[in-house]
Amino acid sequence: MDLATLEKQYTLSTEIKVKWGEMDAFQHLNNTVYIRYIEDGRIDLLERLGMTDDIKAYNIGPVLASIQCDYLAQVTYPDTIIVFSNLTQTGPKKVQFEHKLWSTQQQCLVAQGTGLGVYYDFTALKSCIIPEVIATKLAAL
Repeated sequence: MDLATLEKQYTLSTEIKVKWGEMDAFQHLNNTVYIRYIEDGRIDLLERLGMTDDIKAYNIGPVLASIQCDYLAQVTYPDTIIVFSNLTQTGPKKVQFEHKLWSTQQQCLVAQGTGLGVYYDFTALKSCIIPEVIATKLAAL
């Protein structure tokens, strides 16, 4: 997979500069940092789609129920990672996040991950149906 293909296939890209302090004792990016980069992509995507506005306005929004990451290549400082993110509604209450992490230094994929989000009512403290306005935005993706 190349960069041009990722840019066409994914809704959003988020650039993140690798920091020196994110490396571990083996002098490569610590495994937990990939998950934080995925989180940055996920939050950027939710903000772009207006889902974070729902949390503020209606006290409902997606919560992460699970996450998975495959590590494909080591990353070292200095580098810039581009996190490509997509979101698909998979049920009346569920969304699936998909992420690919591209190293600009290595010019290749270094990780890929998925996450399951469940729409949640923070007042009632239980899952809820995805609002139609959000479902329409997701269908358009």
